Amino acid sequence: MRLPLLTLAMAGLLNAMRIVLVDDHQSFREAFKLAIATMASVSVVGEASSAREGCSLIETEQPDLAVVDLSLKDSDGLALAHELRRRRIAARIMFLTMHSNGLFVREALEAGAQGYALKEQPLSEIVEAMQTCVRGDRYLSPLVQPVPPEHGNGNGNGETSFLARLSRREREIATHVISGSSSQAIATSLCISLKTVETHRAHINRKLGVHSTAELIRLAAMKGLLHGQATSRAGQA
Repeated sequence: MRLPLLTLAMAGLLNAMRIVLVDDHQSFREAFKLAIATMASVSVVGEASSAREGCSLIETEQPDLAVVDLSLKDSDGLALAHELRRRRIAARIMFLTMHSNGLFVREALEAGAQGYALKEQPLSEIVEAMQTCVRGDRYLSPLVQPVPPEHGNGNGNGETSFLARLSRREREIATHVISGSSSQAIATSLCISLKTVETHRAHINRKLGVHSTAELIRLAAMKGLLHGQATSRAGQA
């Protein structure tokens, strides 16, 4: 017995992976939806541009996967991930971002992310990454930098524990600085003002006891971050 095409199509939709897309760039959301429009295995059931809107939408839709960018309008993807965990919302989270820095990956995993993919990857790899996360397996893009060691046992002796004294936004900006980004580039990337970036940088330096970008990079190198990348820059400073 041959099933009608409409019945087959509906069956495909019922089995499709349901995702909520949270990204502050409407152009990216539109391009992503257009790219997967012909895929029966994926269905975008909602989209949001801010952490607050995204959290509410994910709680309502209960998708198989929340695909989240790191930088959002009102906050960041890490804050969204922490809030989902606080509310005990069961949806799995995969970060889809342009940031390949290992520190961002570590922050994402500690926030409870199931996966971490990069926007520069081919669509087929991104879909495979989403499927991996929905299955309950961890996915890390092969393009990300090595992930630094975990914070340790909570007594402050971990290699990255010195960043724990910073706020989430300060850690995000500090990671950009260590990676070599200028204040203007950071402001553009995070959609905040240059003055805000400079204020955060002043707070970072005060909290970490450094007085320049070179000192911050040397401190990161001493803590074993970026696996020689920071060491190289610090030696050139």
